[in-house]
Amino acid sequence: MSDEKRQGSRSFGVADVTFDHNGMVFQGRISDISLGGLYIDTINPLPEGSTIGLQFRLPNDESGSLVLGEGRVVWNTQMLGMGISFTRLSDEDKDRIKAYLSGK
Repeated sequence: MSDEKRQGSRSFGVADVTFDHNGMVFQGRISDISLGGLYIDTINPLPEGSTIGLQFRLPNDESGSLVLGEGRVVWNTQMLGMGISFTRLSDEDKDRIKAYLSGK
């Protein structure tokens, strides 16, 4: 039996992400995204439970618009990265992520 907690499809595409926490702005790379959240590669992951603002562009998204939202750090690995659960996304951004995951 797997310890996998994710539900639904996910993608291992790579995209740059800007995230902010307590007035500080950070850069990282998304290496895994699903409708429920994403993984950010960063050598300075934030503590579990931290709330962050997010902005990123989906790979191959013709609109070129930023996905804007908020998330919470649900786990981290020092010097490697952190898993983020989305806590706020617009319906439009959810639809764009869903379309990206389905390959449309």
